[in-house]
Amino acid sequence: MPEVAIVGAGASGLVASIVLARRGFEVVVFEKNGKIGKKLLATGNGRCNITNKNISISNFHTQNPKFLNHTLSRFNSTACSKFFNELGIDFIEGEKGRLYPRSLQSSSVLNQLLYEAKRLGVKFEIESKIQKIVKQNSVFLLHVEGKKPLGIKSVVIATGSGAMPNLGGDESGYEFAKKFGHNIIQTHPSLVQLVTKEDLSAVAGVKQSARVKIFVDSELKQEKEGDFLFTNYGVSGSVILDISRVASRGILYKKDVELLVDLFPEFSKESLKNILKKRLKFAHQKSVALWLDGFMNFKLATYFAKKLNLKSTEKLNQKILTKMVYEFKNLKLHVEDSKGFKSAEVSSGGVDTKEINPHTLESKIVKNLYFCGEVLDVDGDCGGYNLHWAWASGFVAGNSFS
Repeated sequence: MPEVAIVGAGASGLVASIVLARRGFEVVVFEKNGKIGKKLLATGNGRCNITNKNISISNFHTQNPKFLNHTLSRFNSTACSKFFNELGIDFIEGEKGRLYPRSLQSSSVLNQLLYEAKRLGVKFEIESKIQKIVKQNSVFLLHVEGKKPLGIKSVVIATGSGAMPNLGGDESGYEFAKKFGHNIIQTHPSLVQLVTKEDLSAVAGVKQSARVKIFVDSELKQEKEGDFLFTNYGVSGSVILDISRVASRGILYKKDVELLVDLFPEFSKESLKNILKKRLKFAHQKSVALWLDGFMNFKLATYFAKKLNLKSTEKLNQKILTKMVYEFKNLKLHVEDSKGFKSAEVSSGGVDTKEINPHTLESKIVKNLYFCGEVLDVDGDCGGYNLHWAWASGFVAGNSFS
């Protein structure tokens, strides 16, 4: 009989299984999907953003920040690189410290993890949905759909969250935790696109760097700079994904969520106005949109000309330039929803970490019950941080068994 059962064969479950097997434990991993690592294969647009060179607690979000200290110091960026180097993965660095496999293929990472786990004797039970977990005396009984209950000494819950249900995401881990008396911090989508009240279809597809401030009930909550993308439904891009956690939480509690977008963060208002003034000498008889074309995307130029009610033959003056600059640097958008768990890369919220031992990731309520990965109330910024948490928590949980 295996000593340890891991529920979920995602990023955290795979690392935990390898660490446990290296330490001599008999491990069985249960995966409800017919294929292992579906979500992992999709990460980083199929390139797998394994980690980031700049791992810091400030890149992660939880209601209990102190909980992160041990895991992130035990398995930092250097330790992560070492772990994957030993599996045969070399790294290549992208923007903002993002680290990818040199192959730029998520499949490389999954293949090496699976090979190592199987080489060490880890057993995988595919298409095996755990219906319930019950503890009798010192033994956990795993009720697997269509099979007899299996007795196990220790259990690791690595089920992930409800994000990306099309790739197998579900909330079963929260249900298991609740049955054992754990509190669940209310979940909501994170790293997700936002739906605006404004119709932005005229500028859909326009992408540029921007600085975005997010206000919840008129209070500034966060400010970020990065890629910003207009869409048919609203806005996306890395800067939107990073602030979407705040937006989703505001939406959850029915608060007013507004974005203030600076489309030219590299220029002050004065310098931007001076640039436009210099362009006036080349205006000739051009329409306002055509005059702006070459300085900004033509679709965006047309959008602002319409927004400011400027006729195509409008004679530009200082007053109009001042209005134009203000709009370029203070585009106000009202968020009415997110694209939900279906589109979210991760979920915010989860198993309350105050009920988990921060040094071992073992439940403080039930002995020999462990949690790792996204099922916990921990989520990270865009840039490899969520995968890093998965690896790190799986590593720490796997090393905590005695």
